[in-house]
Amino acid sequence: MDYFDNEIWQKWANNNYDEFKSLKNGAKMAMLLPDTDNLIVLTKGDEITVRIDDRNNFNFPFAQIAFKFQENTVDKVLGDSTFKTFKNLTTDDQIGILSFVDEITLNRFDYRHFLKKFGFEIGSGCSCGCC
Repeated sequence: MDYFDNEIWQKWANNNYDEFKSLKNGAKMAMLLPDTDNLIVLTKGDEITVRIDDRNNFNFPFAQIAFKFQENTVDKVLGDSTFKTFKNLTTDDQIGILSFVDEITLNRFDYRHFLKKFGFEIGSGCSCGCC
């Protein structure tokens, strides 16, 4: 499977659009896959759009949050058209969550409800770097 195929990620994200609905348009999430300099950035709008490129072609911050995949997690997520596997792997810390912006920016894009799906609360003082 080509992990850097826009259509695969766009299909996965839009099949699960309801899971991203609480985010405001313009919210950007990066999918950081292991052993690569390529970035997969999902942008929420009326649909989810995907941009895949070398990280040097993106301005920082390229996304408000990122999901950092481990070696064996990409196939599991893309092999399941539902959000359930992604959520379970993230909840089990097999996919990490990182934040590249401050709490004010996270709140501006309404990440509060989205991150609760993974057990994180903005402003909770957790040590994951996402809140």
